[in-house]
Amino acid sequence: MSVLYTPGQLRGAISIKSETYRHWKKSLSPLCKGTGHSPCFTSGDILAVAVVRCLTNDLGIKISALSSLAEDLFEICNSESWPVLERSKLAIDIVGNEIILSGEFKETLVVKPVIYVPLQVLIAQLRDRFLASAGTTGQAELRFPLTPVGSATNQSGGRS
Repeated sequence: MSVLYTPGQLRGAISIKSETYRHWKKSLSPLCKGTGHSPCFTSGDILAVAVVRCLTNDLGIKISALSSLAEDLFEICNSESWPVLERSKLAIDIVGNEIILSGEFKETLVVKPVIYVPLQVLIAQLRDRFLASAGTTGQAELRFPLTPVGSATNQSGGRS
């Protein structure tokens, strides 16, 4: 059974505002699966949204240009586990509406302009955010007073 995340957790993991999420939800059909605040997004969905954020924020690509690729992007990001995906990269052909998952040692033959998105960095950032948000609870200190162990028996004539 996989863990599901709420829209709020998705926004927090990707660091997007609720207005951005609402706008993207209109353009990217896979984001329309949940209503309200119920958990409905997988870790693959969160990775797909991280890829979208990378393309829009870092490369300036409009969200409308990615809408036709959304189904394939979400399907690819949900097709494998994160350890497999972090050794891969996405080859995105926006004009040709095609996304290819390229493995660690697999070379993809391309004859047209594509955008490569290495997934290792995105997955590492998401993993760090999830671990940080889970919080680490250290071992609680014992609340007993300090007591001498060896000196009390020696003074009362006990064994040495």
